[in-house]
Amino acid sequence: MMKLTFDQRKQLIENGYVVVPGVVSDLLVRRAVKAINHALGKSAHDAQHETNYVRELGRRAEITDLFNETSASALLDSLVGEGNYNPIVSAQVALRFPDYQDPPNPYAGAHLDGMLKLKDGIVENFTALVGVLLSDQPEPNMGNFIVYPGSHRLYRHYFEEHGPCVLLTEEAFRTMHRSPNVMLPEPVQVTGRAGDLVICHYQLIHGGGPNVSSSIRYSCYYRVYHREVTQDWETPLVEMWKHWPGLKDDLEREGAAN
Repeated sequence: MMKLTFDQRKQLIENGYVVVPGVVSDLLVRRAVKAINHALGKSAHDAQHETNYVRELGRRAEITDLFNETSASALLDSLVGEGNYNPIVSAQVALRFPDYQDPPNPYAGAHLDGMLKLKDGIVENFTALVGVLLSDQPEPNMGNFIVYPGSHRLYRHYFEEHGPCVLLTEEAFRTMHRSPNVMLPEPVQVTGRAGDLVICHYQLIHGGGPNVSSSIRYSCYYRVYHREVTQDWETPLVEMWKHWPGLKDDLEREGAAN
């Protein structure tokens, strides 16, 4: 089973995310980009069915295979536990088109996922956000994924102090997807090459950056749900590594809070 290195696990624990280079082969990257471009072409010529093309795209094998048929699945097995999370059957195909922002604004849209998806008085949170870069993003302002390193720890403390149900009562979470009472660290624009993998803790604040390049930014994102999170969504917001047994030894070694 493929695993993260010691340094990569340390980065994940401390920063809330890690970039793993070269996880997806060029062949699978090209196959996925072809499927995306085909869907863009179909939607451009048939606007009436545009939504259907986009919706169906994330469930196609060309997209789900980027996770299921690569070392991405083995890496998540090593962290969350094989068989401990729901099968990956769909993805968010995320494109960022070139813009003329001058100067570019890399700070817009920082958020936690799932805050607007309230169902029967619970929050639809999950365990890990996994991204696959499908285009080279070697420099900032190419539509890069933006992360706020360490913000996962800040939100754990916030939920410890106010309780996870603050997500249901604080209006900001429903309008901004985050609380203005938590001061964020400086953002980082993730750079990398097509085929690189980004693994993030659910509670890491993140967003999408501006794209002032000449090319479309292609990425796919997969949401990993530990099987217990639908029965108990509150506990992992405070015990933030509860569903990450693959990090247990590292957490004990580092003396990190659970």
